[in-house]
Amino acid sequence: MLNQHSFEELIQEYHPIIYKICRVYSSNEDFDDLYQEILINLWRSYQSFEGRSKVSTWLYRVALNTSLTYQRNTKKNKSHTTLHALPDIAEEDNGITDKNEQIEQLYLAISQLDKNDRSIMLLYLDEKSYDEIADITGLSQSNVGVKINRIKKKLFQILNQRTNG
Repeated sequence: MLNQHSFEELIQEYHPIIYKICRVYSSNEDFDDLYQEILINLWRSYQSFEGRSKVSTWLYRVALNTSLTYQRNTKKNKSHTTLHALPDIAEEDNGITDKNEQIEQLYLAISQLDKNDRSIMLLYLDEKSYDEIADITGLSQSNVGVKINRIKKKLFQILNQRTNG
């Protein structure tokens, strides 16, 4: 039915999604381990994917579930990177510093959310519809909307604390 060649194409197409999930659910030290674990679980479940949902929905579910399990099993909360651990982007490249710094700050703020809120925010940032987010997370569509509004407020508070504190 499905073959290795199409699996490789699938991974190439969805690499940005997997990368973002790993970035939020891991530290620099265990990024590669989590990425590999996600690929292994995708490969294991690839043959049984029946197409009842979108490929992206299936991939998100596998990647997010793998990330949550991986985090539980590491026994350390490695997802909270301190600002001191970041390289000083301002000294490296003045051309894109502001944009890169904003993105880095956003990912740091997202990493401070609880695991379910992180999942929802990643899907939202990937411009998934409330319906798709509901399908992937198992929440109702209206609950997704409420959670997204609450998460945005939390992120705003976290980002304000960083800039003002």
